[in-house]
Amino acid sequence: MAKSTGDYLRHYMGAVSEVLRELPWEAVEQVVDTLHEARLCRANVFLCGNGGSAATAAHFVNDLNKGANAQGVPRFRAVGLGDNVPLLTAWSNDLHYAEAFAESLRNLARPGDVLIAISCSGNSANVLRAVELARGMGLVTIGLTGMPGGKLAQLVDLAVRVPASSVEQVEDVHMVLEHAIVSALRHRAEQELVPSLLLADGRGATPKSGVVAPELPMRPAIFLDRDGVINANRVDHVKSWQELEVLPGALEALRMLARTFLPIIVVTNQAGVNRQAMTFEMAESINRRLLALVRAHGGRIDAVVWCPHRPEEECGCRKPKPGMLTYAAETLHLDLARSFLVGDSADDVAAGLAAGCQVALVLTGRGAAQRPRVEERWGERCRILPDLMAAAEWILQEIEDSELEHLDS
Repeated sequence: MAKSTGDYLRHYMGAVSEVLRELPWEAVEQVVDTLHEARLCRANVFLCGNGGSAATAAHFVNDLNKGANAQGVPRFRAVGLGDNVPLLTAWSNDLHYAEAFAESLRNLARPGDVLIAISCSGNSANVLRAVELARGMGLVTIGLTGMPGGKLAQLVDLAVRVPASSVEQVEDVHMVLEHAIVSALRHRAEQELVPSLLLADGRGATPKSGVVAPELPMRPAIFLDRDGVINANRVDHVKSWQELEVLPGALEALRMLARTFLPIIVVTNQAGVNRQAMTFEMAESINRRLLALVRAHGGRIDAVVWCPHRPEEECGCRKPKPGMLTYAAETLHLDLARSFLVGDSADDVAAGLAAGCQVALVLTGRGAAQRPRVEERWGERCRILPDLMAAAEWILQEIEDSELEHLDS
């Protein structure tokens, strides 16, 4: 006897439910880890697929760029390779449809970016060609496919095989996975209160990103607070580039420090972001423009590490805690015990000493007002200097003395 429509629908949904129970959740968790890392590193995430998978890819782009947002972390930079119809048809017409995704990817991809390729069969020629190009260009590749996975599952770095052969059911589960992954990314960003580390090349970095080979010797570094040391403090936060006023002599001091072999790293509390006085993107833009300004004047800043959290969020990175320094040290392979920190507040001094650095308080910014407090608490453990230029001269002398001691020994 033929099944009724209701029975058929219930059977279909029961089959989908069974597939969901059998998903390779360890691989799905690895996808979340990979995408979370990509967000923190400001990497691009590209997506592609055909037919229903093209719709899933477009939906994924929408949700990564909007639904995964959380306060105090970078937004995703997700791009759908099938969403620009004129470009897609131009490459398909002038070359071959099999090259359409790869040619679009060629314009935008950089090493460290991510490609998510979606194909139920795992054998779509244009999807496979995009993955081949991505691997050659140094991208991390993720494949969402069905069973048995086809060529795609063998080609990508990370494959999620939906254990079903029905195209409709595989596409159903891909969409459920998309929503689950985006939701997990939003939750993770809300729970993990970590600082933001911006490199001089405009990319982000984390301890997992491997920007420095671990076999190289650990290096000392020069850590500088930003507001009150390089530029003037504002009670209401520096909220735009127009509000950033570089202190006299700061650019010359950074030019002097650039002659050393030490990485120069800005570490700065920027609670104005999570207080919603400015957006994450505006804070990032200010830091990027400061890097460019210093470079244009012959100086160098190798990284900016900044904490967007409010004090009441109780993160581990906001000074006076040393979290930004230890995060930078883990990411950039730094020796904190041989490093220097220059700040204009007791919080800066506390963070530097907690990390084991040699510390100086400059009297610009809040330094003059906080000097009595610093001297009472730490005495000779903290050097008191007029400004960043004097701090640069102190650091250069310490480096010279250290080198002489090394030669004598």
